[in-house]
Amino acid sequence: MFSGGFFEVGFFLFVAYLLFGPKKVPEIARTLGKGLGELRRASNELRNSLEEEIKNLDRLPESSPDTTSTYGHHDPEPTPDETGPRP
Repeated sequence: MFSGGFFEVGFFLFVAYLLFGPKKVPEIARTLGKGLGELRRASNELRNSLEEEIKNLDRLPESSPDTTSTYGHHDPEPTPDETGPRP
């Protein structure tokens, strides 16, 4: 909708000036700037931690296939004696 061009920014500043007055506009802008800075830092921290976890997962060696499974590809299915009655 808004591309963030000069006209749109100017329009929003004009509306804020009319609604809040000349004393409140700098205070609101400062608060918004601090909030956006905190949001940017938090998103960068989250992105960095996710990238680090992905790198850690890539470093883990491939585990060998589990040979203890009774239903594996090379293992036969259990006989009825092995399964036993269910309580």
